[in-house]
Amino acid sequence: MSHEKKHEVEEKYLQELLRYKERFKVALKAAKICVFEVDLVNQLYTFFENAEDIFGVSGESILKDVTPFGKLNPTEYMQAASEYFSHPDDSAVIAKAFNSILNGQATTYQARMKAGNTSYIWCKVDVTPIIENNIPVRMIGIITDISELKEEAELLKKKSKLDSFTGLYTKVHSEELIKEVLRKKSGKKHALILFDLDHFKNINDTHGHIAGDEVLKSVSDKLKSTFRKTDILGRFGGDEFIILLNDIPNQEVLNHKLKKLLENDNQYMVTKSIGVSVFPDDANKFDELIQKADFALYWSKRYANTYTMYSQLKSCSI
Repeated sequence: MSHEKKHEVEEKYLQELLRYKERFKVALKAAKICVFEVDLVNQLYTFFENAEDIFGVSGESILKDVTPFGKLNPTEYMQAASEYFSHPDDSAVIAKAFNSILNGQATTYQARMKAGNTSYIWCKVDVTPIIENNIPVRMIGIITDISELKEEAELLKKKSKLDSFTGLYTKVHSEELIKEVLRKKSGKKHALILFDLDHFKNINDTHGHIAGDEVLKSVSDKLKSTFRKTDILGRFGGDEFIILLNDIPNQEVLNHKLKKLLENDNQYMVTKSIGVSVFPDDANKFDELIQKADFALYWSKRYANTYTMYSQLKSCSI
């Protein structure tokens, strides 16, 4: 092959490589992913492409930051790389993934990541080891920004736990949260409060369902303004509600909350019946606690706008 022909072939090959690289860059930007490579033997990051679409900084900048890590011993290297790229709470997930790579196995994980001083974002990382002589010598990974997907998933998860109309917890999630509090704070005193609206059906029948909705909304707003953010507020049914007043300071505080709950804040003058049981005095298990609060609620139904403590079964009206 002549010198000119050889030069022509090399030039054509070079142009094809450049076109391939350009297509590679465009594809990464379109997919909003970053590709990286690590020399496992020398503890050295050797490649970062499209890092700016993930972290907001260039791959060159990242490589410049992490190259000195290669001079550290393996333990210090892992610590430095982890502090530079990942959230401390995700260290166990990343350590498990790295062990998989060292064992020659490809892996996928999700973690909060950053590049130096950038902000954390949720990422999905797919990593594959390159094996030579049965030893992983390099790993190539793909980083995908999944922060929007995480936010959407969290929003859907949150919505599934809330009653769509009142914004209070659903019955199922209320019970889950209450059981968790009773388990974690078993040494504290808590009040389980059940209440419903007296003759609520009459509101719907007399004034219409819009009026009934107004009453339910008014009651839910009353709950939110009366109780603390640490208390658990749930819609137990149509016009039934459940509350856990956790870590009661004293009986006076409980009485004050209950009397305030009985106050009417809407034009339809709807009264309420309330039953209360106290953990652990009345019961130390959720099922027994709610059963006794329900019994106290039934007792309150005999009166108007009343709350009843299970332990006393003595009605107290405002």
